[in-house]
Amino acid sequence: MGHIHKLFLRLILVLPVLLAFGCSRIDHKQSALDPKGLVSQNQFDVFMLSVWITIFLFCAVGGCLLYVLWRYRAKNAEEAMEIPPQSHGNSKIEVSLIIASSIILVILAIPTLQGVVLMNKVPDPNDQETLDKLSLDRSQVEDAITVNVTGKRFFWVFEYPQYGIVTANELVFPASKAVRINLRTEDVIHSFWLPKLAGKMDLMPGQENFLWFIADKDKILDGKTVAEAMPSVFDGKMRETVFAKQKFTDEFEPVGGLFYGQCAEFCGNSHAYMSFRALAQTDKDFDMWVKKFQDSQNPNLQPKAYDPEMEYSKGSEVTFNDQSLGENAQRVFLASKNVLPGQAPNLSLKVWKKAHSDDYEIGKQLFSSLQCVQCHAVNRTGIGAKGPNLTLFGLRTSLAAGWMRNDPESLSDWLKNSNDVKFGNLMWNGEGVDDSHPLRNLEDDDLKVNQLVAYLLEQI
Repeated sequence: MGHIHKLFLRLILVLPVLLAFGCSRIDHKQSALDPKGLVSQNQFDVFMLSVWITIFLFCAVGGCLLYVLWRYRAKNAEEAMEIPPQSHGNSKIEVSLIIASSIILVILAIPTLQGVVLMNKVPDPNDQETLDKLSLDRSQVEDAITVNVTGKRFFWVFEYPQYGIVTANELVFPASKAVRINLRTEDVIHSFWLPKLAGKMDLMPGQENFLWFIADKDKILDGKTVAEAMPSVFDGKMRETVFAKQKFTDEFEPVGGLFYGQCAEFCGNSHAYMSFRALAQTDKDFDMWVKKFQDSQNPNLQPKAYDPEMEYSKGSEVTFNDQSLGENAQRVFLASKNVLPGQAPNLSLKVWKKAHSDDYEIGKQLFSSLQCVQCHAVNRTGIGAKGPNLTLFGLRTSLAAGWMRNDPESLSDWLKNSNDVKFGNLMWNGEGVDDSHPLRNLEDDDLKVNQLVAYLLEQI
């Protein structure tokens, strides 16, 4: 009798604590309990169904146990010494339990299988019945974009084959369109996990896996304006907003259109540091971002050497020798007005101006001389590059595969000794990189580091 009273007393004392935990926020950066998309919402609904079934079973079984403990308790020492009548069991009760268990399994299995089917295929735009059931417009799936995701140690490659562009570690997508994700790996097993939008899927060597997602724009906005919830990426407003509204270590998203992803399969020393971000955009802002990338990665649009026989319109860019940067060094000049033939880049004429700072131009030379170009592509697709693509790197909110804020201080720390930041990364420990490599000699050379930082962050 005393034990029963103690048990009830403990339950009463613990209940307020449990309720307090239940009232805590669930919208953490990588919380699967805060779905912001169709696929993730389906997964959340199945999860909650299983939770309620589990609570029901716990209460039913626990209630029966408590009833038996109370009903058949020994009321005195004499009863405690008696041996109760022995029986085999009740066939009706056993059959009923089997039938009830089967019904519960069916209740859980049907939405689970529906969710598996939903996750494995973007709805057919011609299947109006399915579109109506999912509350989707035909244009949302008909104009779906495709992203080929490649997992590498320890970063992510995002290729947009429809647009002919490649980026890394930050997945930019239109909030109004479905996004097809083709998953592959070039080394070991990785796992693509974007909990608020798409769930989780493994990347297996020699095999291509697939998932898709479509964001819920109303949930992203959550009563805010588009500019507040989905700042534009192409002009740096997303980066500015994120930096202004949060510390890098904050637990919650600063803007509704920023989502955090992670490799969820152990893949080596820096597995825990293999993160990425997904950035939701309006259709217009996404198109502007794509156009900017296409222009940046188009070799035909890169500045060409100055031709004295050509006329140049205002805003044209050319390369021309600048001895102040070193012997035979080339600098990019920008036409500040229409330029007549023979008016070579000469700052005294006030016809041309420097397109970039001196540190940028020297950093560009260092990027080549320090062998960075052997692993990183800048202003080209470089789909086979060993390291992340750094085109328009200055627009990104993070570096080191989502592990650090992309600002001058963090970038300096990364360039000086990336192994201290992300142990085992292949930039520091890759093939051919040893203590004689120029990269490992930057730790005590602040000048070169600052010039490289200027070059990388001015990629906008």
